[in-house]
Amino acid sequence: MLNTLPIDLADFILLISFTIIYLVFLFYDLFKRGDKYGSIAYIAALLPSNFLWYAVTKKELYDFGLTGSMMVLAIFWLLAVIRDIFIKDKEKGFKDADDVALMLIIGIVINLILSAVLPSLQGVNNHMDQGASSIWNFFYIPLLDHTATNAPVFGIILTYKILVTVLTVAIIIPIVMDLKDAKVTLAALAILTVVFLLPFTYLAYIWAPDPALIWVFLVLFGVIFFTFLLMITRGEKK
Repeated sequence: MLNTLPIDLADFILLISFTIIYLVFLFYDLFKRGDKYGSIAYIAALLPSNFLWYAVTKKELYDFGLTGSMMVLAIFWLLAVIRDIFIKDKEKGFKDADDVALMLIIGIVINLILSAVLPSLQGVNNHMDQGASSIWNFFYIPLLDHTATNAPVFGIILTYKILVTVLTVAIIIPIVMDLKDAKVTLAALAILTVVFLLPFTYLAYIWAPDPALIWVFLVLFGVIFFTFLLMITRGEKK
């Protein structure tokens, strides 16, 4: 049984330990300690996901590699978002959506730093850049082969895309709904659209089958989003 593990036994034990640390913070409120440490779950999720990236690439499982590991990270973050927005604070009108978005942004920034540092650590695992794309030859992101025909690879990539999309929408919708009936100028709507285009840019990148279509997807997202904001908000009375 142990010989069939896709990673080393020692790495498997560490992976389980890191996952338990994440789960402790995910369900921290259940311990009724009185402290608000549950938000640390967004940072703790980086431990098992990035260690999984290290463990599987060490065994040359490059098809899973970074893409599969970030798929796991998306699952962990989505569970935390569901806990904080759609369960714990739904009766409050999603007032904590901004705080959740902030924690996610912090987590993404830290994860980008880790994606640059971990593959460059000599003597740790010199194959972590395999099966990954790079930004400026520095930050490593999941490799999304839109022409993949291998069923497992296609399944990992598709699942990653869906999870990232659901995670993004799950954050944006509560934030935008807080703007319902708010008095917002056209200039402010334009600025909001530009700000929210940042996550939409990545969604355009992962879904566009051709890099040339990324701008098409991005413009489409921007127009739809601006129109939606225009419909749910109100202009200032003169």
